[in-house]
Amino acid sequence: MHLEINGIEYESVCQPNGCNGCAFNFTEECNKAYEKIDCQVNEIIWIKKEQPKEIQENTSDRTDPDSGQIKLNQDTIDYLKGFTPEQYSKIFSNPNSTALSEQLPGTKYDEDKLQYSLVPPYALEAIARNLTIGLKKYKERDNWKKVPNAQDRYLDALMRHLEAVRRGEIFDPDSSVPDMPHMAAVAVNSMFLLEFMLNPELQEPKEEKT
Repeated sequence: MHLEINGIEYESVCQPNGCNGCAFNFTEECNKAYEKIDCQVNEIIWIKKEQPKEIQENTSDRTDPDSGQIKLNQDTIDYLKGFTPEQYSKIFSNPNSTALSEQLPGTKYDEDKLQYSLVPPYALEAIARNLTIGLKKYKERDNWKKVPNAQDRYLDALMRHLEAVRRGEIFDPDSSVPDMPHMAAVAVNSMFLLEFMLNPELQEPKEEKT
């Protein structure tokens, strides 16, 4: 979607988690944009559509004598508002510019961070429920870490639940609750196996020979 306010064009970007990064965040233009398109319902924010122009540094009149950092004047700061961090990182002629140390309001360096919001919430709830109910059966928290030959046994358990689903059985008849999906157990056993694979501090107990 596109929008024009005060002669400046903006385009929408999907953002289901509030107004962070929006060009209109807490400004007078916010109400103007909201009157035209409901950003909350559409789960979007607005960024400037134009390509940012390159800004040449003039260190003679914008160098902080104490820190040595370039200080951006207010006109430059106002111009940068509404661009994404990826856009304004390309604005300066020097990619290592100390001017980038001047943080803009709303800056959040999370471009390459993990997005836990991508994890399906209902599936995650089923996993947590499976583990919580399991505490009534096995009593000790994290008992799964202490099972001898754990990886072989969790793989076997995973396959048993998965094959039950393939046979058309949705809920686990051995569970203490009637509506526990086999697939929740599949996911839980998969997580156990993955944790043994990735966590260097987690050592698989070996079964003692008698």
